[in-house]
Amino acid sequence: MKQETQPTTQEAPFFTVDDHLRVQQQIEERANEIWRAGGCCDKAALSDWVRAEREVLEQFVLAL
Repeated sequence: MKQETQPTTQEAPFFTVDDHLRVQQQIEERANEIWRAGGCCDKAALSDWVRAEREVLEQFVLAL
């Protein structure tokens, strides 16, 4: 008779409130850097923010 094995579950990394606040601050700082480097163009603010989110979150996830 074949013995059933239970799948093992891996515990997900814990994302604290402090982590969230730190990442949010890093996104804000990076978006501001990108925006200033681009000449403070209001039309680019959203794309600068999205770029900053992508960069910072990518670094955060890789660090986990």
